[in-house]
Amino acid sequence: MTRPQTRLADKAMLVKLTIRKASLSRVDTHVTNAIQQQYGDAYLKAVTKLFQSPGSPVHTIMSAFNEAYSYHKANTLPHIDAGPRILPTARYFDYTQEMKYRIGKLEALLDSHMPNYDQLVQDDLAVRTQAAQAAGRASTANVADYPSASDFRQAMSIELRFQPMPDTRHFLFDLNEEDLAACERAEAEAIELARADTINRMLKPLHALVKRLGEYQGQKGERFHNSVVENVIEGCRTAKSLAIDPTPEMLQQIDELESTAKQYLAGVEIIKGSANARASAKSRLEEVAAKMSMFA
Repeated sequence: MTRPQTRLADKAMLVKLTIRKASLSRVDTHVTNAIQQQYGDAYLKAVTKLFQSPGSPVHTIMSAFNEAYSYHKANTLPHIDAGPRILPTARYFDYTQEMKYRIGKLEALLDSHMPNYDQLVQDDLAVRTQAAQAAGRASTANVADYPSASDFRQAMSIELRFQPMPDTRHFLFDLNEEDLAACERAEAEAIELARADTINRMLKPLHALVKRLGEYQGQKGERFHNSVVENVIEGCRTAKSLAIDPTPEMLQQIDELESTAKQYLAGVEIIKGSANARASAKSRLEEVAAKMSMFA
């Protein structure tokens, strides 16, 4: 089997983000029993979400964890195995700096609010009680629903681990032909998966824009958000930063899409006001999407 032209170990590394979060979901036994009796279904359950108020510091902490994970997913590529993801070597510094900033922010939030955790529980109990009273029912909020301060803090952690990409050159002994072929197939699959993901970073918002151009009629009260075009531009920028050893043709196509989207963003008012302009833009973008799909 011919070796892949691109050796992933020379272009990228693996990074694993491990996030552990306290469980903030509880089965409400009282409401669950009532629902099961009402509908005669023993499999129905009522689940209470704790600290859901946007003003709650715990809600802010949990949101910050989710945002760190979202950044990680957006700035890495999938690997053939679940868990670690592919990080292009050229992106290592920017990615690491941003993740360190986000992890530091999370630690600062925990350090700031954990001394007041018991009061935060009381505040959330009050919010839940008020919501129940406003709905005309008795509150089932109970302090026993909440993890203790120590249990909550011990359950919260975030960690980054880097490792090299698997490479047959790393073995200190000769592989037999069968194992060598399996390693090379795995590498080829990883390259194809990364390439497809890179292209889809552009195709997904591009298809959304094409769809919107076909749906929008310019009627009173109908909205055409600039973000539907901006998402295509952002997708192009992300794809260029994550692409592993892209061909000149692929880069040219990305640049063409980005340039076209920027033109439409600059003339978005014309697109909103003219059916002909929308039809022309839709046709042009469909052509670009067809060309782009060839690289996936």
